Amino acid sequence: MARVLSVVNEGDLVVLAVVRGGSVRSYYFKVRSVNVYSTIAGMVRGSSIVGRGYGECFELADGEACVLKPTLREILDNFYERATQVVYPKDAGLISFELGLKPGMRVLEGGTGSGFLTSEIARIVCPTGRVYSYDVKAENLEVAERNLRMSGLLDCVELKLGDVRAGVREEDLDAAVLDIPDPWEALEPLSRNLKPSAPLVAFIPTLNQVVKLVDIAMKSKNWILVRIVEVSERDLDFSREAIRPSKTTTFTGYIAVLRKVNRIQNTLLT
Repeated sequence: MARVLSVVNEGDLVVLAVVRGGSVRSYYFKVRSVNVYSTIAGMVRGSSIVGRGYGECFELADGEACVLKPTLREILDNFYERATQVVYPKDAGLISFELGLKPGMRVLEGGTGSGFLTSEIARIVCPTGRVYSYDVKAENLEVAERNLRMSGLLDCVELKLGDVRAGVREEDLDAAVLDIPDPWEALEPLSRNLKPSAPLVAFIPTLNQVVKLVDIAMKSKNWILVRIVEVSERDLDFSREAIRPSKTTTFTGYIAVLRKVNRIQNTLLT
């Protein structure tokens, strides 16, 4: 008999993966014993989910349901509030990779928004690391705080009302990410706060902004621009009968990667 590692409690976030025929459909909810949930394979009572072990499957009227613990991506996509345009997982994953994130790092974020990218960074650097996330709007920070608390990541995040373009107090930072309209305005102020060679990633929605960033970065003695990339993602619909493209995630933005340097003279990259 398989050992149950954890069980579903009242009010937990749950993914119910329902299988009918050759198709699978997932349902996302905060489970309540008194609720009844409608699925493609029949009705499910919340009382029949609470107390079950994660990973446990049971029969429905016209199929099968499996109780899953949501991953961070599933929490972001299905439970988080959205006060702003968000950084999607396809971009957040590459940003984290380019920042070289690992546990224990101290990371600056400019532009908290709803806390989507904040959560991905915190997931990697916690519990020994720290995320210092700034936003100029208090209402964004309030939404981000609720989201981070939901995913259990708030303890290692400091949410701060402020503008990174005016500089920050934190010093000797390992990395930084900017999701603000004019990231080039923050380059020189933040050059005093990051360690030598530290990466900085700017997430930029338009080519006009990319051109501006390139111009400023290539004139700076404190930064070298090493990469600009756009990420694409395509989902597939699948069943026993057929697998085919479902939808293409539309364009979201450009990812620019810079590194902190100390040029003796201002020179253009060649």
